[in-house]
Amino acid sequence: MSKRTEKVGDLIQTVLAEQIDRKLKHPDITSIMISITRVDVTPDFSHAKIYVSILGDELSSTKAIDALTHSSTYLHRQLIQEIHLRKIPKLEFIEDRSMEESEKFNTLLKSIDGTFDLKKE
Repeated sequence: MSKRTEKVGDLIQTVLAEQIDRKLKHPDITSIMISITRVDVTPDFSHAKIYVSILGDELSSTKAIDALTHSSTYLHRQLIQEIHLRKIPKLEFIEDRSMEESEKFNTLLKSIDGTFDLKKE
């Protein structure tokens, strides 16, 4: 990723985080915590993959992704108003499960940590 696409991705992340947190009033989003973890923008600025971490169960995560996808036109218009570029990318929302997987991995490591005693006398 070039410096320019990285900067645009960071800017998109900042604007979308504020829009989702303060102005988006979809019922499937207002009651849960959503964090944008990463934004990947294509070099031609035609598409942006928005990775979101959602605190909640599987059903609420699915509903939240659907709600974000449904609201993508509104969010795209907000980006046009906030970011002054010739081309604003089409938004694609993807659930980022890396934090959840990391927590499972840490729990697994903790559970096997006590079963092996590496110190031998």
